[in-house]
Amino acid sequence: MICENVIYTQKTLAERYGISISALQKWYPYAGIVKPRKRGGYFDAATVEIADVFYVATKIRRLTYKEYLQQVIPAGGLDAYLQKVNDLTLYNFLTKHISDEEKNNPIVQSVIRRIERNEAYQQSGRDFAGVA
Repeated sequence: MICENVIYTQKTLAERYGISISALQKWYPYAGIVKPRKRGGYFDAATVEIADVFYVATKIRRLTYKEYLQQVIPAGGLDAYLQKVNDLTLYNFLTKHISDEEKNNPIVQSVIRRIERNEAYQQSGRDFAGVA
């Protein structure tokens, strides 16, 4: 299981995805990842989230880097792209339409948990607004 409260360097982020540092660096222009400014710097949580979604798009959904850049980004992200192209949400895709082996991938589990937390947060915000 991958701990989500980890500070990542290029080396540890590359290890997270099972790729080399040079392969990770090739992701930057396609995924919209901003490299830390100083040598040995750390990636913030938002960047790790972007990289996780890029990983899911390329490894699980099997999009090419160019397809991601030309189709997913203009659509508004992977969730919007999947709704447009496959008529299903990212959450449904990850929980119902991939193999059990892919579902057990720690990166996929991390994205699923992030979506669930976001949904719970939005739901609690609606509940609170209904009280006021």
